Amino acid sequence: MKVPREVGKHTRNKIHAENDPYLPPKGKGLAGVAICKGCTAVYQNKKWFLDVKLYEKKKTLKGITWVTCPACKKTKENVPNGVVTLKGDFLKQHKQEIMNLIHNEDARSKKYNPLKRIMKINETGGEIEILTTEGRMAQRIGSILFKAYSGEVVYKKHENTKFMRVEWKR
Repeated sequence: MKVPREVGKHTRNKIHAENDPYLPPKGKGLAGVAICKGCTAVYQNKKWFLDVKLYEKKKTLKGITWVTCPACKKTKENVPNGVVTLKGDFLKQHKQEIMNLIHNEDARSKKYNPLKRIMKINETGGEIEILTTEGRMAQRIGSILFKAYSGEVVYKKHENTKFMRVEWKR
């Protein structure tokens, strides 16, 4: 399937997580229950959960496999699948509001899928660079910034990869 370079609101479903070396092959998963050593996410029934109650319940069971989840591996190895760059005078004036919005989106995203998260936030000069574990997460951040503050947002999907670069400025 050919994916366009410019990604907009009508191409959301065309960003796939297939062939991600950090994820188990499609249809397969870890055997039984596993817990991530880094973020305490619990893996069961071929899905990751970031739930404190579930973690407390499962960590005492026998036969638990302690692993590093794909998102923690990507973070440790510094392999982002999305980069969001924020620029402009508006950013300087409303930095705290914008960062709160981004952190709220990160928390919301981790609630539904703990593998979609912000890896790192770098500030250099008047720019902020956000590295994400998933290209869709970068796309989502660009989308919520545009909805909240308008401005200019550019989506760049790199051909033959899952990598997404988003630039927002106002």
